[in-house]
Amino acid sequence: MNIKLITLFIFTFFLPELIFAKPQISFPDGLEYNWGIVKPKDSPLNAEIMISNTGTDTLHITNVKPTCGCTNAPLRKDLLAPGEATSLMVTLTVANYSGEIEKIINIFSNDPDNNQIQLKLKADIKRDLYVTPSSFFSFTDVQVGETRNQMLTIHNDSDNDVTLRLGTFSPNNLQIKLRNGQKISKGGTYNLEVSFKPEKSGIVKGKIQILTDNDDFPEIPIFIFGDIAVSPLFIGE
Repeated sequence: MNIKLITLFIFTFFLPELIFAKPQISFPDGLEYNWGIVKPKDSPLNAEIMISNTGTDTLHITNVKPTCGCTNAPLRKDLLAPGEATSLMVTLTVANYSGEIEKIINIFSNDPDNNQIQLKLKADIKRDLYVTPSSFFSFTDVQVGETRNQMLTIHNDSDNDVTLRLGTFSPNNLQIKLRNGQKISKGGTYNLEVSFKPEKSGIVKGKIQILTDNDDFPEIPIFIFGDIAVSPLFIGE
């Protein structure tokens, strides 16, 4: 009789737990990681994201899928017993970004209530020196022998004055208005003017190298692109 009572007790209290056991994925530090303000030289950014199983059955993390090629997130362990934890080693490359960015990592598991979870990665990339409206001079709809002028603005958001000088550039018939030793005060700007008079038709690609005395940004690259048309004056010659 006692054996029957003990058996009944075991089935009454433990069988439901066995039947309804399920894994539960949990992120102790939340579903968002923010590096705050960083600089391109800090790239790549690194973080260790903890993942735990707060459920009552084995958790299987089946896939970790970043939505951007700039993100890498290897998982130390994909099978977690109840109460066990692992970590996601996140690397985010931000060297080519400016301003606030947000990237997503999709994490898939056998948690019946949350089989897909989005982990958000955030950072605010501050560049001491940057160019507006873009770091490209585009010479399109230009004809051979026609002079076209373009201008962009170099911004100095650093804590010190910056000195500019002209490095190498191509094509060699660009006219660049920049005095060597040109200073931009902190918080200031400089308007860079470029003139181009193409000598032949076709695609033109090039680069202007602006050198600075800023240790974090020793060079400001500015790219040249053009699609030069034949001048009507030369057609038929």
